[in-house]
Amino acid sequence: MAYLKLILLLAGIIGCKPAQNNKDKMHRTFTQRDILDYLERYDQETYHFFIDFEHPYFFTAGSRLTLYADASRWAIVFEKSGYSTGNSCGEIEFDYFGNCLKNLTSQIPGDTTTSNMGHVILIDNKDLEQIEDGFELVAREKRNIKVRDTLLTIEQDQSRYLARGINPKHYNNPNKLIDFPSLIRYLDEENPTVFRATDKELRTCLPDDLPQLMQIDRWHHESYSHFKWMTSPTAFEDRTVGIKPSSYETYVMIADILVSRDTTKWKPTLKPNNDWRNWPNAGHM
Repeated sequence: MAYLKLILLLAGIIGCKPAQNNKDKMHRTFTQRDILDYLERYDQETYHFFIDFEHPYFFTAGSRLTLYADASRWAIVFEKSGYSTGNSCGEIEFDYFGNCLKNLTSQIPGDTTTSNMGHVILIDNKDLEQIEDGFELVAREKRNIKVRDTLLTIEQDQSRYLARGINPKHYNNPNKLIDFPSLIRYLDEENPTVFRATDKELRTCLPDDLPQLMQIDRWHHESYSHFKWMTSPTAFEDRTVGIKPSSYETYVMIADILVSRDTTKWKPTLKPNNDWRNWPNAGHM
């Protein structure tokens, strides 16, 4: 799933029609169906992304959903922390959904494309280079790493990783060192507050006055992608891969909560599976 999305993006065949102004899409009221239809579309921005736990360039660690709504506006913010092989850093990746989003235009001068994805650096590439021995491996003598502005202890005892189900890589690792993805997953579980987004970071693409309803740390998710596939040099067709959000309880329930603003309606029956251990292809091509 994630690999297919990557290929489509690199090939330039994801639908790239100009994004509609979110202000134009705001209504005096919104329905559960409006939200579910939105989640299943792909044309809201030039580059629109749905929740993805198995991106081939991202080793997921922690994740969370944050819900916002008032009488006329709604938003969902998905965040996942982890190690980005593409950016060679520890970061939080965001996907924003809603009828009132802002700040979606590229910050590159002259680039008018839009995207619902954002990033916050947690561990800078230069700080990782200071502890590196080989390729993406932690030198055995290193003891600390800076995450945001906090200095955290590097655990060098592999048995503590294995006890958590974190298996340091064995290939190209003759000295059995801790790899960067395993380190970040361990640190995330030991220090979750440091690895979660702040309120300011969550609101980067939201109105300042939009009320927060709740945060969800554990939920059931199914992979889904809706995109345009080039069938000829001048023709495209819509394609869907995965399970639509409207077909199972998680996002139906979330949409209901956003409409009613009643957080007591969060009563999931499906087993949560957003833990990274349930998505073994993350970070692998």
